[in-house]
Amino acid sequence: MGRKAIVLYCALALAVSWAIQIALLNLFGMESEAAPVFMLACMWSPTVLALAFIAVHKPARQGVLWGPGNPLYWPIGVAFAAVVAFATLAVFLQMGWATAPWFDFAAGGVGVNGGPWVLGKGQQGWLFFAGNVAATALWFAVLNLLAAAGEEFAWRGFLQGHLVRQFGITGGVVFLGLFWAAWHGPLMLQGYNQPENPLLGTFVLFPIELVSISFFFAWLTIRSGSFWPAALAHGAGNSIQEGVISHMQLAVPDVWTDFVVMVPTVAVGLLCWRALEARRRRREARTAYA
Repeated sequence: MGRKAIVLYCALALAVSWAIQIALLNLFGMESEAAPVFMLACMWSPTVLALAFIAVHKPARQGVLWGPGNPLYWPIGVAFAAVVAFATLAVFLQMGWATAPWFDFAAGGVGVNGGPWVLGKGQQGWLFFAGNVAATALWFAVLNLLAAAGEEFAWRGFLQGHLVRQFGITGGVVFLGLFWAAWHGPLMLQGYNQPENPLLGTFVLFPIELVSISFFFAWLTIRSGSFWPAALAHGAGNSIQEGVISHMQLAVPDVWTDFVVMVPTVAVGLLCWRALEARRRRREARTAYA
């Protein structure tokens, strides 16, 4: 798919998404019963548009990732979301910046007081608690595929390949991350992710986070040959990661959570960028000497 077609797709995806978000905000509000329906429609709108492009524009079909790919990569993003959640919680507890009503941590195990944990609540040894976290993270990642797959087929299964072919790994993935952040624009400006600092969240923190996570998702997608690992990772981020972090009782401004979460996210993003660029150089070297 050429650059003009990419620009057209992105412009239409932004227009549709922003129209749905603005309608929700102005007609109903985020606390309304209609909000989940609008949010689901918004998340699936780029995939509906991608399918339309695939149907009518032959070059759009090039390199589309439909299949399941290598299943060994499926749980990696889920594990990352769970690790980020509990690493953030550990930092806040250690620094005295928050309390954790859901948990009582002790040397011998964890008292689980709240939350939708698949293996139940109560006093748990560390090994059982780790299994409980893993099972819960995977379960809710799968449940959230209903929404996450709507975005991830469009971004990773469809658009990413066209961007990388046109702009290279670095340029293509950075473009996708920034576009993905802009795609959330109306909700972000209303403080959906960062109510205390909507401008900082919209124009600084969220773009950095989504460019970083886009390199991680790109690595998952390219290594597995499928968008499904990224969809599971997205679902886990929207469920166990957000759930654990949002249920901390903070003694500091909410924006501190964004800065702490950003550390592992940016670090992993940089590692994945280096791995993808190294892979590209190896492939180019093999082609040159073939």
